[in-house]
Amino acid sequence: MFSRHSNCRSIGSVAVVASLLVIALAVAGCATVAPRLSTSAPSISLSATSFNFNTIVIGQSSTQTLHIANTGAAPLTINSMTLNSAQFSFSGPAFPRAVLPAQALDYTITFAPTTAGNASASVQITSTASNSPASVSLAGVAEKASAAVQVSPASISFGNLKLQSTATQNVTIKNTGDINIRISGITVAGAGFGYSSFSPGSSLTPNQSVTFQIWFRPQTSGPASGNISILSSNLTTPASISVSGAGVTSNPGSPGSGSPVPVLHSVVLSWGPSASSVSGYRVYRDDGAGLLPFSAVISDLTYTDSTVVSGTTYHYAVTAVDPAGDESPYSNEVTAVVPTP
Repeated sequence: MFSRHSNCRSIGSVAVVASLLVIALAVAGCATVAPRLSTSAPSISLSATSFNFNTIVIGQSSTQTLHIANTGAAPLTINSMTLNSAQFSFSGPAFPRAVLPAQALDYTITFAPTTAGNASASVQITSTASNSPASVSLAGVAEKASAAVQVSPASISFGNLKLQSTATQNVTIKNTGDINIRISGITVAGAGFGYSSFSPGSSLTPNQSVTFQIWFRPQTSGPASGNISILSSNLTTPASISVSGAGVTSNPGSPGSGSPVPVLHSVVLSWGPSASSVSGYRVYRDDGAGLLPFSAVISDLTYTDSTVVSGTTYHYAVTAVDPAGDESPYSNEVTAVVPTP
């Protein structure tokens, strides 16, 4: 009985020792295994590696957006961005700047040339990414600003006109250059010709146009010719319009002349003063092509359009112009229906 109990205790002792040995080996194994290294890291990705701004006029600028993203699995730090040309610049968040995974930042790249010719530069971006530094190449062409106007029509013939009577025709000046044009004056050469509805000192932005009237009022019989010159310090030579006509003693439209008697109409506009301080007002007219500038800046609160054509419907609106040259929104439109003779 004792011997059997002793054997059981011995077996139990062996089992305990074996169990402890296994535990010891397991602990020893954990203590000797090297720690596993993390494979996560930041990665920088750019929306473009080059930008071409094409041709920009000196004094103007063009912008493009650079998108910088962190496509890695750890936070990215952008340390700096540098440029090697004064004709390019960038703006955006300050440095250093942290970018979390799957997040991005936007920077605006600007080309504002100051000298004519080809321009190039490189943006260098340093960061904590393994592929740092990253770079973006920039290119553009700077063109000298040009000043030019287009006058239409380039010539006007008033035909035969009875002495002391007046005929008018519209002339449009359009700024076809790259800079603002200031019309400093208009000169008239030729007896019996003149202009109206235009105030010297008006400024036209690129693609802006203004319409005014040229008139012919013959004082003597016979043919007459002249020239209307548009003056501006921005233009190397004045823009000009050739004009011609003839004064006659009898009405060319009288019975027996073979042509109808002309019927003359005019539209008189008036409006209330602006509540703000203004330098004047500008009249706009729509004869089927949309509202277009029809007068220079005028100080009066009335305007007479004597160039209307019988059987035509016109729409008018007025804007107020402040001393800086900025215009208010259009006034309410008014409609004038010119009767048919």
